[in-house]
Amino acid sequence: MAIKIRPFKIKSSGVRLCGYSLVPKDADGKLPAVIVSHGFGSNMLISYSYARVFVDMGYAAFCYDFPNSGSSIFSGGSGTRMSVIDNKEDLKNVLEYVRSLDFVDTDRIILAGCSQGGMVTALTAPEVEDRIERIVLYYPALCIPDDARAGNVIGTKIDPDNIPDTFRAIVFKVGKKYPLDSMTLDPYREICGFKKPVFIVHGKEDKIVNIDYSRRAAELYPDCRLVEVHGDHGFILRGGRASKKATRKYLSEI
Repeated sequence: MAIKIRPFKIKSSGVRLCGYSLVPKDADGKLPAVIVSHGFGSNMLISYSYARVFVDMGYAAFCYDFPNSGSSIFSGGSGTRMSVIDNKEDLKNVLEYVRSLDFVDTDRIILAGCSQGGMVTALTAPEVEDRIERIVLYYPALCIPDDARAGNVIGTKIDPDNIPDTFRAIVFKVGKKYPLDSMTLDPYREICGFKKPVFIVHGKEDKIVNIDYSRRAAELYPDCRLVEVHGDHGFILRGGRASKKATRKYLSEI
């Protein structure tokens, strides 16, 4: 399918937030839309493959870089200011931008997210439930608060009682705000107030976010479908094809 790609820019968290839209080239009238939020150490280019599945099903898709993510391509800010809580406000700002577009059907907006972006999506959804149709989560990192309290930040060991001002997680420099804010979260209490449909795809061989986190969420959400596929975290080595197939099937049924 031929598509049109257009950049957009708004302000969020006091800095520049950049992204792009993907729209079917021959689309006419108002379109359903999806906003795809990336994970830790990722960016809007990695979100493309997830967004493209929706575009092929007739959606307008929006990918963006979280400000202050440390891995952004065009958005502003510093990774030492990154916070999952602040990411919620960023997603809300993108949602309001998307809702302002004349080609978007504001009654049919999906929030989707991968890994940390999946947790941000899940945390945000109850607060914007009246403005979205449903959410789609790929290997959502609902483990982040537990990991932070245990002194594990994306594989980096820290003392949760004596967190350094800055440290490296993978290759990215983050600040103490990231684990401190994460420790305050109780994701299952916060996310399960969302009553609209939820769709989750998670890899059984995920070594970073154990699939049991998604299984628990699926049990607690009032309306949730969990698809378990063979795949690693991020579907880097395996799981991508199965994830896309499951997503297409799900979208065809709604």
